[in-house]
Amino acid sequence: MEKIDAVITWVDGSEPNYQLKLEKNLKNNKAIKRQYLQANEIDFCVASIIRFAPFIRKIFIVTDKQRPNLSNIRHLVPLNKIEVIDHEEIFRDNKEYLPTFNIRAIDALLFKIKNLSERFIYFNDDMFLIKETFEKDWFVNNKAVLTGKWAKSYNKQVIKTISHKVKNFLKIRPSFNAAQSKAANIVGFHEKYFKSYHCGRPQIKSVIKDFYDKNPERLTNQIRHKFRDGRQYMPYSLCWHLLIKKNLYVESSSNRLIEITKSRNFSEKKLEDLLTDLDSKAEVKFLNIQDLNLASKETQKVFQNWFIKKLSS
Repeated sequence: MEKIDAVITWVDGSEPNYQLKLEKNLKNNKAIKRQYLQANEIDFCVASIIRFAPFIRKIFIVTDKQRPNLSNIRHLVPLNKIEVIDHEEIFRDNKEYLPTFNIRAIDALLFKIKNLSERFIYFNDDMFLIKETFEKDWFVNNKAVLTGKWAKSYNKQVIKTISHKVKNFLKIRPSFNAAQSKAANIVGFHEKYFKSYHCGRPQIKSVIKDFYDKNPERLTNQIRHKFRDGRQYMPYSLCWHLLIKKNLYVESSSNRLIEITKSRNFSEKKLEDLLTDLDSKAEVKFLNIQDLNLASKETQKVFQNWFIKKLSS
């Protein structure tokens, strides 16, 4: 059976050396600084992959001169599959663009991880598996299983196009969906794009490498921005639309995923009730909790205790 790896991008934005580096490059934008805070989500992302995707060969954690402590899970799951990859490794041919604080630049170079499997699954650290998954949940006959839905291209929606341009001008955080739509346009999808949901994203390394070998300027323009920029596309979405064009994909509905947005506004009771309800939903295998780093310590603890119990069962 062909190997499948997992890749997680992560930094601890509260670490002093990272803070100094960020301050030097960022000046006083507090809104952007909040993006780099974390609530030990990486522990549970890693543990969930080990526990609920046992077919995964290696878990690569891509970071910036850091190592996650993983203290919450050391007693719960074996950690021998983990390999930490520094930004310098994947930027080895483009070190002039380091340091970078731009996930969309980092994502574009994941295919350069040494010994990465041909098929791999890309995770952010706020994406979790909550029930056992199998290879067929991610790849079927070497075709990637894409969880999402088709949406109208941004350049076909006047209001969204204007909003995107205004955000660029004001340097407001670039839109997640606009960057996906841009990726689709690059591949040749101008009427619609396949909109990804927030769960693990299967990728095929040779498809990505072949595109950048033929279009090196696309890669250079993508990775030169130290922070997210409205001119960038979403790298995993670029891969997805290349796969769609090559008919190397299978569509999946969103009923396998629960997304909790703005968890910073959740009370302990509200989050506890929602997580308890998840246990009864047999079809749900993926969980995404956004903004947990901005939630109260008590609310964060509710999530951590629930997940530790799930891992121990």
